[in-house]
Amino acid sequence: MKPINQPQKGNSLYNQIAQKLIADIEAGVYRPGDRLPSENELATQYSVHRLTARMAITAVVDKDLVYRIQGRGAFVKEEKIDYSLNFNTNFTQTLFNLGYLPCIRIISGKSITVGEELASLLETNVGNSVFRVKLLRAASPTMADSTTVPQMLPLCISISYLLLEKFPDLPVLIYKAHSLYSLLRNHYGIQPRRTRTQIETQAAYKEEAKLLKIPPGSPVLTTKSQVCDQNNELFEYTVSHFRGDRFSLDVSCKD
Repeated sequence: MKPINQPQKGNSLYNQIAQKLIADIEAGVYRPGDRLPSENELATQYSVHRLTARMAITAVVDKDLVYRIQGRGAFVKEEKIDYSLNFNTNFTQTLFNLGYLPCIRIISGKSITVGEELASLLETNVGNSVFRVKLLRAASPTMADSTTVPQMLPLCISISYLLLEKFPDLPVLIYKAHSLYSLLRNHYGIQPRRTRTQIETQAAYKEEAKLLKIPPGSPVLTTKSQVCDQNNELFEYTVSHFRGDRFSLDVSCKD
């Protein structure tokens, strides 16, 4: 690469470098998740001061094409998943329809006794039993052939509370399922339907960040949903934490 020694008319040195980085990102030289050259590497490559290189990277960050991680550098942003939230949203099926290969990993599962707050959310009695299951949801952006192991990217953490009186064998069957809602449909004849969803923005706690492979404090989109069956009886309360750098939530009022 030839060094940039003089700025073109009306175009600063840092802007020229920024434009070259943007062009390389658009051409696929730097792919989503790739680290850009460091300030020192850019300064050496283009024979400029390190401050000029820093300003160039900042200009690319301002274009919302890359993000910085302190102590690690600047990375090309992944394309966000346009995730539709409606009455019939199903994470596994939604990701599959978007061309991803989804999977779930059970982090924990146990039966607990319902307290006042959860009893209100599930419209059940205090002291009843629910099954609390924590899932890590991941996906590969490309379908793999029979000889390739797909690279799974963690995307979401879900914590669901399900009434055990409706699903007595769930604590056993869940470990054989590829999808929670597919299990509910196929084994229990349940047609899940969201009745209410609340959306919040939060900063990822240390445990969440570790599971999602993001820095602590990174933004997450949190949804809190009540889910009923085809008879309009509540059976689930679920809280999900989506990676804020990978998702945009599209809320629909249609079935």
